[in-house]
Amino acid sequence: MSPEVTAVITTHVRPIRVYEALASVCAETHADIEVVIVDDGGSFVAPGNGADLEFRLVRGAGLGVGTARNLGLAAAGGEYIIFLDDDDVAMPHRIARLISVARDRHATVCFGMTRRVIDGTTEVLGSVPTHLVSPGPIGFCDLLTCAPHVNAVLARTEALRAVGGFDTAAAHFDDWSAWLRIADRGASMWCVSDDVADWRIHDQGLSAGVLQGGAMKARLLLLFERLRPCLSGENARAVAAAVQLVQSADIVTYDDYVATMAVARETLHADGTCFGRPLSSHL
Repeated sequence: MSPEVTAVITTHVRPIRVYEALASVCAETHADIEVVIVDDGGSFVAPGNGADLEFRLVRGAGLGVGTARNLGLAAAGGEYIIFLDDDDVAMPHRIARLISVARDRHATVCFGMTRRVIDGTTEVLGSVPTHLVSPGPIGFCDLLTCAPHVNAVLARTEALRAVGGFDTAAAHFDDWSAWLRIADRGASMWCVSDDVADWRIHDQGLSAGVLQGGAMKARLLLLFERLRPCLSGENARAVAAAVQLVQSADIVTYDDYVATMAVARETLHADGTCFGRPLSSHL
């Protein structure tokens, strides 16, 4: 019998962190889960005391996190799928909370909040700015304003496969591209206000590399360039407007982008539209 949820953990040469990520998934309260670890070329070795940490292992070839996530997607047997990078930690109620709402609301995608925590400390920097979106039904322009962190998103496996999975060429934003393409198809999407995972911030993370290289604006523009040909007319126009905002704004961090988009929606579209399209929720 197929599991209800596949939990995919991606890792590359971070043995201690991935063991902690795995332990957090195995401690989740939802019972009907299969765990898939995708080792993207890092020679993962199962922990010696891991008798209670059951999982399937898929080997990658060091091709990047987007490819690793797609390998996990291909291996998934669950009706729903959720992801965790090796520098993330799932909270015990993560899957239970999200799948309960997904079932109740008939949602294809359901996501919660992710806390940012300084690695090796108890210092919390605050949540990834998805909290700017009101809990409840979510539309394309909500997701265009601020993307949920991948560790907080539960999706129907077949819906993610139907849009081609993660866009490996949308560097750093392969997951955001997937959620936007699902939203463009009119799928039901729902946001909950609960914190469901921690993202451990450290100098070796992908986001740290983007920030240190000053590449955030370029990565955003690459994402939007790749998305526009894939989208329906109204959503393509919304992305074109977002491109203009990004090009004209002083954007160094992802939070800068979210703040820019939030102001645009509040000041330019107080009538309840997002670049000419009705909003499903309001910032």
